[in-house]
Formats: sequence, structure tokens, C-alpha cells
Amino acid sequence: MIKDIASFKAAGSKAVAESLEKIKKDDSGIFITVCGGAESSGSGPLAGVPIAVSDNISTKGIETTCASKILKGYVPPFSGKSADDLEKAGAVIVGKTNLTEFGILGAASAYGPVKNPRDKTKKGGPSGSAAAVAAGLVPAAVCSDAGGLLRVSASFCGTAAFKPSYGAISRFGLIYYTGSLDQIGVTAATISDAAAVADILSGNDKRDTTSLPEKMLYFGGKPLAGCKIGIPEEFLEGVSAGVMKTFDEAVKTFEKLGASCRKISLKNAGYMQPVHDIIAAGESSAMLAKYDGTRFGPRAEADNWHEMIAKTRALFGPVTARRIMLGIHLLMAGQYNDYYMKSMQTRTLIIDEFNAVFQDYDLLISPTTKDVAPDVGGTCGGCDQEFSAYSAAIAGADLAGLPAATVPCGFVGKLPAGLQIIGGYLKDADVIAAAEAFEKETDFVKPQEAI
Repeated sequence: MIKDIASFKAAGSKAVAESLEKIKKDDSGIFITVCGGAESSGSGPLAGVPIAVSDNISTKGIETTCASKILKGYVPPFSGKSADDLEKAGAVIVGKTNLTEFGILGAASAYGPVKNPRDKTKKGGPSGSAAAVAAGLVPAAVCSDAGGLLRVSASFCGTAAFKPSYGAISRFGLIYYTGSLDQIGVTAATISDAAAVADILSGNDKRDTTSLPEKMLYFGGKPLAGCKIGIPEEFLEGVSAGVMKTFDEAVKTFEKLGASCRKISLKNAGYMQPVHDIIAAGESSAMLAKYDGTRFGPRAEADNWHEMIAKTRALFGPVTARRIMLGIHLLMAGQYNDYYMKSMQTRTLIIDEFNAVFQDYDLLISPTTKDVAPDVGGTCGGCDQEFSAYSAAIAGADLAGLPAATVPCGFVGKLPAGLQIIGGYLKDADVIAAAEAFEKETDFVKPQEAI
């Protein structure tokens, strides 16, 4: 069952050993690598607490594959800042969680799908991080969140997740596939735990040129009483009846807590997903070009250099390969202005519209995903498709670099549904405050027995 950080701290010196024992017995495809000899080396706020990180975050001396065959056997000579910060805070990294190949939504992991701890016939989402928390294996996990990788998984598994403002957490050591969209986020049993871990990870890092100059504040946001919340109608399109019912109840909860909720329209919402996908494809073709067998991962045997690169790159999964080829096509001279540059210009319009909306509203809310977790092996609005397709809300928050949290807001049958809360840029504390108030009022984050 789900356990928060305090519960693991209460277990004392047994916490890590018990966590590792459960992870080794787990058959849900949640972890790619288990760090068997892990032990605490610090006395910080997370001393002795087992934490998981996704397999696209570099960890010194621990294999890091990005769930791809093309990086199998790669052992980084350094750790990413987020991994270093966790260890400095006393946390114990007990394993590397599964994810879609390079974090690309729709790309199959080389290690198979993640099963949902609440129902193993259902998917746990594109990242194993939320499933690790939902199964009670760890109280929190750190993962990249391009395209909603982390938020979607948290919604499917019934955990809280938080993606900060762009630049708040250093991406040094994150093996990302899209530079302007990917960020590091945290999932945990409660949003307060997620914020506490994000607080440890945040701060300026000169090794990351996108890093904000000052440490972000995650606590002390505005109370919900008097808060003005917008509900973009476009973010509700295609949402299933079951999820919509939980969202309607969530709106009533916010109003009960003193917030005023009003439906609004975002004229650029229809462009958010296609713009996100075009930019991601273009950037991924450049970011993934370095994986050719000359520096990282396995190298295919061949008679000449060109043949070696061709055979090595055949290790990419089919969706990732298509994404790279599409990106190359979009960046060609004849297509660049019509697609990539036009998408970048539209992205500016999307950011401007968000800025204008946040002049009148404190927060925006929407369902995190259009439906609950799909069947393992089945299709569902993006899970097995090449592009994101979860919702414009997911893509919009990424494009504008806005802080966003997801918290459980109810159940459709036995499966949880998620509520996404988006704030203005650098208004992370307001997002956390609203999510905490909602959690305390609803208790949907109370642990449930895993199936």
C-alpha cells in the first residue's frame, strides 16, 4: 500500500532493507535496475528514506539505459544533480524505474510495460515512478516529465505528482530527448511530500544554462478562500464520463473551500498538442543523434563506419526511430519554416495567452488524463500512439514551462482519476497550496491495498 515519507522514517534502519526486499519480489515491470547494496550516507531531511529515480537520470556507477537497447550497459561516470541532491539529503536510491524509451510517450520500453499496482491487468502509465509509490515500494520517486510522463502515470496510479516551473530543478544529468520541454518532477504519496523533495532538488546550477538564478519557494502559497480558478473548456474535450464525474465533484470541493470556479476559453488550446509534438520531434532528432555506437552503449559489429552506425541505430525502438526521422524531415530546409518555426511562433502565442489568463485567474484546473488507466496491451489516447494525445492541458503546461500538480480526485470503479492544477510561471507555491487544501478536504490520497 501507499506509504508517505514519515511512514518510512518511522521504520528506521529497516526501511531500506524492507524496500529492497519488496522491489526484488515485484513482478510489475516497475524497476529496471535494483541497487542491492544501497545504504544511507547522510543525515539530512531524507536520512534513511528509500527513493527511486527514473532510468533516464544519470547515476554514477549504476547502469542507466533510458529503457532503450541502444544504451544497454551504459554506466555513467557521474551522477545528475538531482541524484546527488537526494544522496546529500540522506536519501537512499534503491533503484531505477522503468519508462517509455527515452521518455517518449508511445514508445515501448525495452523492458516491457509497467503494470498498475491497483490492478495488474491495467497499465501503470508511461513511467514506473508513480507505480513504485502506489505499490508502497518507496515513498517518493524522481522522474522527468516531458509530455506529462510523470503526471499521467500519477493519475493512473493514484499518487500525487508535481512539475515545477521550467528551470527550477537542474536538468544536469537528465538524458532528455526534448530540451525545451522536459523537466524533472516528483511523485509521492502526498503533494506535501512531493513538494518537500522538489524543495531539496531545486536551486541554481551553473552546469545547466536553463537553471533559475534563485531557489524556488514551494510553501506559503495563497489560501483557496477568494482564489479565482479558471476551467478551460477545451481541456474538457474528449474526457470520459467517469473521469468527468470526478472532476465535477472536484470543482464543488474547490468552491466549498472558498474558491470561485468559472469556465473559460483558450483560443490557442487546439494548437497545444500539435505544436508540442512538432517541437518535440524536431528536438528529439537532434538530441538522439549522438547515440550511434561511437561513445555510448553497445556498438554493432560491421565492416565499415557507416554500416556500424546503421546497425547500432537499429537498436532504437520503432516509435523512437519514426520520431527521429520525422524530426529530421521537419528540420529540413524545405519544411523548417512551414512546421518547426511556425510551431515556435505559435508557442509564443500560447505563452502570451497563458500570461493574459493568469492576470485574471490564480489557477487553472482540468482532468489530468481523459480516462483512467487502460488495459495492458490495449490502446488509450496516447499510451500506444506515437504522440502525446492525453490532453491539451498536459501539452500546454509543458510549452509554457508552467508549474503543474496532479492529485487523485476520485475513482472510476477501482481505478483512480487525477486532477491537474496549473499555476502561473514561478507561482509554484500557489499550486502546492491549492493541491494540499484539496487533499486534506477529500482524503483520496489515503492508502489503498494494492491488488
